[in-house]
Amino acid sequence: MNNELNNNPNSENVTPEPDTVPEEHKKIMYVPDEELLAYSRTKEALDKDAAGEINNDAKAAKKADNFDDFDESVDPVTGEDTKKNGVFSKIVHFVIPLKSDGRKKIILKSLSLLAALVFICSAVYLSCYFIDLGKQNSKINNIRATYELNREDYTYNEDGQFSKFDVLKKQNSDIVGWLEIPGTEINNPVYQTSDNDYYISHDMNREYNSYGALFLDYRCDIDPKSLSQNQIIYGHNMRYGAMFGTLNDYRSLDYYKANPVINFDSLYETRKYKIVAMMITNSSVDSTFGYDFTPYRSSFLSQDEFMLWIAQCRARSLIDTNIDVQAYDEVITLSTCCYDFDNARFVIVARLVREGEDAGVDTSSAAMNSDVIYSGEYYAKKKIPVPQVEPPVASVYGDTES
Repeated sequence: MNNELNNNPNSENVTPEPDTVPEEHKKIMYVPDEELLAYSRTKEALDKDAAGEINNDAKAAKKADNFDDFDESVDPVTGEDTKKNGVFSKIVHFVIPLKSDGRKKIILKSLSLLAALVFICSAVYLSCYFIDLGKQNSKINNIRATYELNREDYTYNEDGQFSKFDVLKKQNSDIVGWLEIPGTEINNPVYQTSDNDYYISHDMNREYNSYGALFLDYRCDIDPKSLSQNQIIYGHNMRYGAMFGTLNDYRSLDYYKANPVINFDSLYETRKYKIVAMMITNSSVDSTFGYDFTPYRSSFLSQDEFMLWIAQCRARSLIDTNIDVQAYDEVITLSTCCYDFDNARFVIVARLVREGEDAGVDTSSAAMNSDVIYSGEYYAKKKIPVPQVEPPVASVYGDTES
């Protein structure tokens, strides 16, 4: 058989049978021991891991080249924030009260969270407030410009109403007039609907707005054929002078002397009023001094009742204006919120300038009222006793200017 192997030209590709390998060849074959094999396998694995790390480093470097700023806090392979979990955990432990915290620390954390919540709510409220303010100012300026274009137009339509209100009536048919107090921020349209709630939260375009609009009491009538003796107009006490935001300035004697006249042009008539009284009262009927007083009377059953009401207004007035009032006079009442006690209102009452009377006002004799009376809620809030005073009286024949 050896001769056949040697003589076969393909003998290099033929594997000899195990039992044909010469004995001397068996003696020189190298067989590695197990320890060496284990070492070899371990080295091979390490080489592969090293090659993998080199490839990963190359990938990370390539990824970093794709960004202008490479954040070392981001894992180059996974892209995860290596600090995120740690920072979030610290914030939670710093802010949120935990069972492991002591009693004092829990209280401090709770107060901090409450303060943060109040701050956020205040920020949201102020944002809404100023957004509404911007919208309201824009609308007011536009409607003022429209009114001024036609203000001196005194022609009448077939229904007996001023034509100068025609454009404004097309914008909102609820309009009943225009109120202005010269020298003040008050220069606004007045609206009226079937209740006293709608224009608390809706503007002159009938859109929701926290500023609302000036509005006439639903019980009042501006038609000369059925005119109410008292025209009552309400408005919000807003910051920055919006609506009736400057009405409370009439607590000052100097402010009154500078601005003693109110102009109210209804759809039918141009009217001027002299301020008689300015008072702090409540929104409901007050019976503290033996008289059921409310400034919100649109009509009166008799001249006596009207004059007694005027006497009550004078007694409550912060300023003695000394403007005379007669039983047949018509008046206007302006009302807004104030904060002297819960549900407090600041109210101004003025009487119509009579036909042929000078609209100018001599304020030289005006003075602060030293005996002013208030609603029962005022004394309760101030924790002072109700004063013992003689109930106001009035004559049906009216009073005279002193």
